[in-house]
Amino acid sequence: MALPPILSGRQDINWRYDEITGKFVFQEILGEVHEVVEFPELDGRRGFRLNERPVDDGSIRIYKGSVLEDKIPANLQSRVTSEPIGPQVNITPSTMKVVVPNTVNLGTRYINAYNGVGGGKTVENDLYIQYVALNSKLSRDGSLPMEGNLNFNSHKAINLAPGTNPLDGINFSQLSALSNLLSNEVNTRTGADSTINSKLNPLLNLVKWTKFSLRERDYAIDNASGTLGMESYAGQKGILLWYNVRTCIGGIGAYGDGNSDFQVIDDQGSGQFNFRWTSPGNALMRWILIQWITDYFP
Repeated sequence: MALPPILSGRQDINWRYDEITGKFVFQEILGEVHEVVEFPELDGRRGFRLNERPVDDGSIRIYKGSVLEDKIPANLQSRVTSEPIGPQVNITPSTMKVVVPNTVNLGTRYINAYNGVGGGKTVENDLYIQYVALNSKLSRDGSLPMEGNLNFNSHKAINLAPGTNPLDGINFSQLSALSNLLSNEVNTRTGADSTINSKLNPLLNLVKWTKFSLRERDYAIDNASGTLGMESYAGQKGILLWYNVRTCIGGIGAYGDGNSDFQVIDDQGSGQFNFRWTSPGNALMRWILIQWITDYFP
């Protein structure tokens, strides 16, 4: 619990560090007034020194003025990490120094508000100030973005919660679970492949397909009528699926006789299908010839 606010910090105390808990209980400084002086140790820069070590948690406010009524936005000085100009100040909490532009007249007054942790420079002060500043920057609301890559230097990130959103990090246990699921899936697929192959392998010994053709020929190009070969299946077994395009008649194997307009002839002696046509109107044929070696009789 913080101490009650006071108007000005005190230089004569260093009792806000609790040895038992290892923590500071800071005190809010409401309106500490200082005049601008020269800092000989800073090559003549101008500024002033606060009475207490401020907690660098974003609560430090420097106003131009000397009374509480001067603490208004128009008098608020912006904080910079470089050489201050205009309405700017450079604050070094560890030395309690506030540097103002060298254009500010000596004796100019500033009223300051901050959270103080004691008047002296001690190891405990340094450690606590650094802790509060770092903790404040890293855990303000959980959304402070990083400005560069995080380098673990070959160390582990530990106690990482499981990721739940698309852009979350994931921990080792989640990767292990995923690895186990993938392994199970691979084993399942391998077993399924073996089962399927064991069922399909016998089919390889049933029918040995050797050739599959798809052709189209307009025999009227050769003659207005006549008989010519279609395709040979000599030395094998074959089945012909055909379609007479202009008559829109289709069939399997032999068709017709000497009296029909066209005829599909299966010359098994020579192992060939032939085609007879009587006019260009029945001369366009389209067919598929499937050839194989062995038959299967269940």
